[in-house]
Amino acid sequence: MKRKLLPMAAACVLCASVLFGCEKAPKAVQGDGIMHAQGEVEQNVQDIVASDKRHKQPQTEQSAGDTPQQTSYKYEGTIGTKENRINISAEVPVIPENVYKTTLKPNDGLDEDTLLAFLDSDSADIKDMSEECRKEMESVEISNTTGDEPVFYSNFGDHSALKFSDGNKEASFTYHTGAGYIDNALIEKCHSIYGSGLTETLITPDKMGEGSFSANDAEKILLDKLKVLGISEVAFDEIYYDEGAGYSFYTMRFSPAYDGIKLDIGHNSYGFGQVCPNGYAHISEEGVAELGLHAFCGKIEDKEPVEIISFEQALEVLEQYLDSGIIEADENMTYDRVEINYYPVQNPSPKPDEIEYKTELELIPIWRIYMPLDEYVSGAYNGASAICINAVTGENI
Repeated sequence: MKRKLLPMAAACVLCASVLFGCEKAPKAVQGDGIMHAQGEVEQNVQDIVASDKRHKQPQTEQSAGDTPQQTSYKYEGTIGTKENRINISAEVPVIPENVYKTTLKPNDGLDEDTLLAFLDSDSADIKDMSEECRKEMESVEISNTTGDEPVFYSNFGDHSALKFSDGNKEASFTYHTGAGYIDNALIEKCHSIYGSGLTETLITPDKMGEGSFSANDAEKILLDKLKVLGISEVAFDEIYYDEGAGYSFYTMRFSPAYDGIKLDIGHNSYGFGQVCPNGYAHISEEGVAELGLHAFCGKIEDKEPVEIISFEQALEVLEQYLDSGIIEADENMTYDRVEINYYPVQNPSPKPDEIEYKTELELIPIWRIYMPLDEYVSGAYNGASAICINAVTGENI
């Protein structure tokens, strides 16, 4: 498939060797799995976080109930010293009312009954292929971890696997956190359009509702398929519309989202001990042709409400990191995206010679200041393409 993504774990591992953020921390300590500056900078950051500037954003006129309403706003400015500074020109989002530190566990609800519902087959002849699936997983692990260049990485979940097939459709659950689905007849129709005057169109957010079969329509099909897994929202990273030879479909790449906040580690920020939940789907008017979810289906075990620092505070914290040289910048760069995301905390000291299986995944809120990867690559910049600040503690991630 032309736009089919790399296998999920492999894709994340490959990210480790590409475009790491430029950081140096000659004096650092470990706190909750996050490296942070020691000494004067650390104290300055703590003072900024403890100030009374949280949640101060421009506000609209008061509503009928005299309740101030927050609104997004455009920020334009330069942060840092003359020798080490960055430019920001981006829309700053409204801070959500409810933000949490969240703990995810493997989802024991991904059982045989749920898998049958996910397969959604009318056939009376359903084959259990779970044993083959487990052997395939084991074979992949052996292949990854042996040979001249072994690859070790982190998975969220356990060694479990279920897979059913009706001869055409196949559905699987892996690790109690991942899921896969393919309709072989439908995916063949999608394959058939390549080499036949194919046109590919990137769908931007303002184009989601366009066309007789719109991206919004495809999103509804996707969410209807995911609801059996208990997933009711996703955040789209990239959507393409492929059309040719009288057939068309969407390729959608997406991330988990919780209460409207996207879980995102960025495309170039994978680190050893990191898990990067992600998903993709190929969807035509006839339905879901293919779907893959990696570390996507964790069950919420605990949610702790937290208050996050304002963007103003995040900028003050960022200036500390720039002025001290902990974050190295390219003054020719202009960051044009600002988001509040959830970030999966990585293990700071995984064993370097084995695949790690995480029994839980902790999500923390972050301020993420970045530019899209294509802009970063085309500009050949030397600074980090994304800067992430822990939105609770101010620590540099």
